[in-house]
Order: sequence, then C-alpha cells, then structure tokens
Amino acid sequence: MQEKDLIKFIKGDASPDEKKIVIEWIKKDSEHQKQFNLLKAEYVASTLDSLSNMDVNAPYQRFSSKRIKKKRYYYTAIAASIVVPFMMWYMFTSFPGNDSVVDTTEILNSTTKHVATSHGGYKTVVLPDGSTIVLNANSSLTYPNRFTDSIRKVTLVGEAFFDIKRDVTKPFIVTTDHINIRVLGTSFNVKSYPKDEKVETTLVTGKVEVFQQQKEEPIVLEPSQRAIFDKEKSDIKVDRVDSKNIVAWQEGKLIFDKTPLKQVVLDLNRKYNVEFTIKSDSLLQYKYTGEFDNLTLKEVLELIKMSSPINYKYVNNKVMLNSE
Repeated sequence: MQEKDLIKFIKGDASPDEKKIVIEWIKKDSEHQKQFNLLKAEYVASTLDSLSNMDVNAPYQRFSSKRIKKKRYYYTAIAASIVVPFMMWYMFTSFPGNDSVVDTTEILNSTTKHVATSHGGYKTVVLPDGSTIVLNANSSLTYPNRFTDSIRKVTLVGEAFFDIKRDVTKPFIVTTDHINIRVLGTSFNVKSYPKDEKVETTLVTGKVEVFQQQKEEPIVLEPSQRAIFDKEKSDIKVDRVDSKNIVAWQEGKLIFDKTPLKQVVLDLNRKYNVEFTIKSDSLLQYKYTGEFDNLTLKEVLELIKMSSPINYKYVNNKVMLNSE
C-alpha cells in the first residue's frame, strides 16, 4: 500500500471503494495496522496548527517536509501528548459527509470505540470481525476494539442497519435500552431512539432473536417480519412489512405507511434538524402515508400539505403544523 493512498484515506479524500481497500489492507496484517497508526498520528500532529482552516494541499506538503527533517519517534511523542484531547474530534471530522467509512483500527490502545452521527448524516462502520453497520442520523454505536469474548456485543442508541458476518462460535448481540437482539449472521434494522414510543427490529435476511429485558423467552423473526416493542405497555408485537421500505433511509428516502404524525415529525427532525410543533389535537391521532425521495424540507412540507389535511408555517425557525 502506497503512503500517498494512506494519507488520502486519513485526510478523508478517498472514495468509498478506496476506503474499503485501505481498511482491508489494515486488517490483513498487524504490521500494516502499526504502520497506519503511526502515519495517522504523525499526520494529525503535523496539522494541529491549522485545524480550523485547513488547506487541501498544504497539510501534506508540510507533513512531507517535516518528515524529512524529523524522526518518527518525535512525532509519536507529539501525538501521545497533544493528539489525545483532539482524537474524538478528529475521528468524526476526518470523513465528512454521508456514507463515510469509520475505520476500527487501534490508535491509542482504547478498549472500546464510540461512533456517533448528527442530524441528517449517517456513517458506515466496519467492525473488527468484518461486519458492517450503517448508522442513521442522531445515532451512536459503542463496541469493543476487539471481540475477545464468547460473544460479539455492541450497544446502539438510535437507528442502524446491521450486516453481520456469520460466526456460530460467537453470537452477535445488539443491546438497546429496552430489548436485546441476538444473531449468528444476518442483516436487520434496529430503530431505538430515546424519544420514540417504540423500538423496532426488522429482519431482512437470516434469523434474529429479540429478547425483552428481564424475560427469558425470545421472539424469533423471519425475513420481512418486524418486532415492535411498546415502551409504555412493555410488550412486543410482530407484524409483516416490506423490509426494503424500512431500510430505505440508507438511500436518503423516508417512507411512511400509516405512521402516527408524532413519529413522522421525529423522523423529519433527525433528517432536517428542524423543530416541529403539532398545534392541532386532532393531528396527534393522524396517521400519514407518503414517500419522500431525497427531497428538501420545503418539498417535504409542500407534499405533506398536498397529500393530507395538514397545513404548515414557519415561526421562529420552527415548523408549526395545523389542520387545514
């Protein structure tokens, strides 16, 4: 692997395919991992003085010239003493925009990793076992640096699509505030936002077991089945859905099928970072059906207005929804 390709990855300029190639190269050999870690630490140290206004070409120019003049161990010392406070900031800004791939290599010998997304964004995370997780907006994922136990366990807040590598010797466990999901190898979607009234698990392929906390018997899902945990009632119901619609958010789509308006505005808030207020009591019971395919907020609101008895207006940077 050429050093310029690694620098391109570190700077966040690599394409999705190039990112995957670098990640596979890092995972292939521990020496590759060490080489990458050192190179990344050196690069961060060499660019700390211009983090707030970084020129596209200048960082690598400075980085290359400094490496000629100084030894690697000098940069390692700088990284160890300076980079730590900025590392979490750096990891989430090194790969800007949607569909960024977060590498899981060990940089500062941390035992756990934490990845988070903001409004309107999502990230693709490649786990140490090769499994892939796509985080939706306003979500976070916590997982170990290495899966060394008899299980592969991660913690999710928010929504994510999981594509899990099969390993019959190490079941994969997703923990949320209310339910746990156990799989051996499969693909599924979990939606578990703190503000939502329900937690949803939708199976795309394979098989999953959904455990309600403090209950031993799991609910086993088949493809295109969804387990819905009601937080208030503390029970789980299973229905059949079109799984393609459930995971369409990865393509920038929002698809609602007789969805309570309260849930619709929560999803819109996460995507567009705009606060909604429902001013009509009758709308609190209204269920909306519609599809928004990569639309702007203005287009979404106009479509809602045309396809439902809902009107809207902006007040102090908030969207107020009323009955027509």
